[in-house]
Amino acid sequence: MPTSPPHPGSDRARLATKLREIRAATGLSGNQFAKTLGWPQSRVSKIETATQFPTGDDITSWLAAAGAADEEGLVAELLKRARVESVSFRQEFGKPGGATAKQRSVREQEQQAARVATYQPALLPGLVQTPDFMRKLLALPSGPAHTGGASHVDIEQMVAVRIERQTLLHDPRKTLPLVIGEAALWTRIGDLETQLGQLDRLQTLAGLRTVDLRVVPFATATPIAPLHGFKIFDAELVVVETYAGEQLIRDPEEIALYEHMFSLLRAEAVSGAEAARLIQNVSRQLAADS
Repeated sequence: MPTSPPHPGSDRARLATKLREIRAATGLSGNQFAKTLGWPQSRVSKIETATQFPTGDDITSWLAAAGAADEEGLVAELLKRARVESVSFRQEFGKPGGATAKQRSVREQEQQAARVATYQPALLPGLVQTPDFMRKLLALPSGPAHTGGASHVDIEQMVAVRIERQTLLHDPRKTLPLVIGEAALWTRIGDLETQLGQLDRLQTLAGLRTVDLRVVPFATATPIAPLHGFKIFDAELVVVETYAGEQLIRDPEEIALYEHMFSLLRAEAVSGAEAARLIQNVSRQLAADS
């Protein structure tokens, strides 16, 4: 899966630089090296610029084509470290385009993936948020203004891109399994009107063919500890968001672990009419308690 360019000092950038150096030491151009590998030249270019993450097989082929078996230990260590990458929002927002560019990179990841699986234990994810909910959420102390230095203009542009991202919900080529904890229905963002509008929006989305919306009720014994939310892109990338940034996980074994956890959650969650009734009940109780 193509990725956004990494921070220059990141392990992913170091891995790409090392592979470029190994290729350059052969005296072959990128195009010539690609022919040796039997790859498109663009694939070599993307790996060397860190816009495509290499697989273990890619690394093996690369070193064999370069006759660089002596570099295997160093490259293997770089690959291991690059498979779990920390991304700082403050650094990301400091790049050209700022917070808006970051949202666009998320949109591109979602567009490129055939399947985006999302789990959130206590917050409704961006793909289903109303614009009013987005603005209230992004204005919180945990939002980009405080954690990444985003301006008011940045936040409005982020909202615009988030709305654009939601065209994904109507793309018949996509599979978008979404599991949320019941706590996400109750977590108040903004005033009651904002919350009720958001729950109403959630009910309408539950009927879309592309969206498999499921809710883990409070009454269900949770199959995993709800420590944090995550997104899985095509079983190739897991993104875990924190207050300060993101963890990008590309290690196949760790991705398999997250896939297993997602399948456990999905199996215990309610869907269809049962999920709709649960959302409606929360809406009624919120309105009655106001």
